[in-house]
Amino acid sequence: MGISLQEQRRTKKVYCEWIRLIACFFVIFNHLKGYVLFRNASGIKQAFYMVISVITKINVPLFFMVSGALLLKKQEDIVTVLKKRVSRICLVILLFELGIYTECRLYALARGEEYEFTVKRFLYGVFERSLDETGAYWYLYAYLGFLFLLPLMQKLAGQMSRSDFYTLFTLHFVLLSLLPVCDLLLRRAGYDGLSTAEEFSVPLATTAAFFYPLTGYYIDHTIDIRTVSRKKWAGLMTAAFVGIGISCLCVYADGSMGEVYLTLFDYLLAAVVFLLIKYMVSVRLPALSSGRMAESVCFMGSLTFGIYLLDHYFKLVLYSGYETFAESFLPSLFASFGWCAVSMFLGGGVTWILKKLPLFRKIL
Repeated sequence: MGISLQEQRRTKKVYCEWIRLIACFFVIFNHLKGYVLFRNASGIKQAFYMVISVITKINVPLFFMVSGALLLKKQEDIVTVLKKRVSRICLVILLFELGIYTECRLYALARGEEYEFTVKRFLYGVFERSLDETGAYWYLYAYLGFLFLLPLMQKLAGQMSRSDFYTLFTLHFVLLSLLPVCDLLLRRAGYDGLSTAEEFSVPLATTAAFFYPLTGYYIDHTIDIRTVSRKKWAGLMTAAFVGIGISCLCVYADGSMGEVYLTLFDYLLAAVVFLLIKYMVSVRLPALSSGRMAESVCFMGSLTFGIYLLDHYFKLVLYSGYETFAESFLPSLFASFGWCAVSMFLGGGVTWILKKLPLFRKIL
């Protein structure tokens, strides 16, 4: 028998489903025109677009943090992880990249163009993540790396102390925030840039697939959200706003208008957003985690993985026409927001249908 929505709500952390939905919306937005509008704008409008871009870059950190909060509290052996989790993601990669590869082939044929469509190219492309239009699936490969070390990560998380967490957070700040800012300032002053030795690496502090799950686990299982004082909330919010401001200033100062500095403080902003949503859903507005609202959010949250996987399918076929139509009466930013809603609606509907099939029910 299937699990009812009420049973799902009782077994799920509703605030995690809210976070998933927000992160999914941001992921879709990050692949649209609205995400890079700051490159061709100026003045207040450019600053506004930069802020939007910086905020939406917390999408992947939030997904990894939810994974850490939910998975690192378990104790699983490698055989269980390989059979239950690794095999699932490997199958997802194979099926959905084959689908994209086939769609690209059909699209080329419809335009009368040549397109190499061979088993060899597909298999090599899957291993290298080099198939056309599959760049958005990089997250699956990073997540797969996390899963291979999941049993070890679960042991580490269970033994992680406050000082351990602060050590990881400080190292992340120094290596991925402070050093890039110093490098930019030196280059702007006419000096050589600053970089660390190629051989130097601190994976647990700098690799997203390890750092964010540990961060998500720690702040979810160690911080009592009901006891956070107003003073601490003010400090967290101030730190988040300062991080956004510094990121925007660095993007502007760099001159190239690239994306490197958009993520300078994504970890800080993601942690604050995680805690804020947990507080709002669990404490401030309990209606968001009860009744039909919670059932709806849990249902939609269960579809986010499929929405993420299917977004590019719809984009290849529908987005060009949608963009032309939407931008005829909407600003580009709102047209991009509109596509996010359209993609989530379509992807959610198709995912819901696919999950009724035995194979897709297990992997989606």
